[in-house]
Amino acid sequence: MTTRQVLELDCRIEENRETIQKVLRQIKPLAKCPEGQQIPFEKLERCLKVICNNYGLFIQQLFPDVYAADKDIIWRSKTIDIKTLEDYGVAYGCTLYECLAKTVILLYSKTRKRGKV
Repeated sequence: MTTRQVLELDCRIEENRETIQKVLRQIKPLAKCPEGQQIPFEKLERCLKVICNNYGLFIQQLFPDVYAADKDIIWRSKTIDIKTLEDYGVAYGCTLYECLAKTVILLYSKTRKRGKV
């Protein structure tokens, strides 16, 4: 499954939530989290901080879009490169947890071949 396909998963479906958790456990700092449990929000935050610090990235926006759907709030995170202010990626989720998890996956995927700052 490609990163794009993972980012497009709807986490309101149990199978998709499990897929997101499996993908997150492929990231080294999150691999130690116990199987069968959701990775804690705090671990996602810490992983995001480490990735952003090591690769010169910045979460420019993290906001709820209350008008994008009839019943749900759609969370969106937008990441930029600090030096060039270039768009680095956008992730969406129906919950803040989903949005943050997808942001970590997106940034990890994009920085795997990039050198640290």
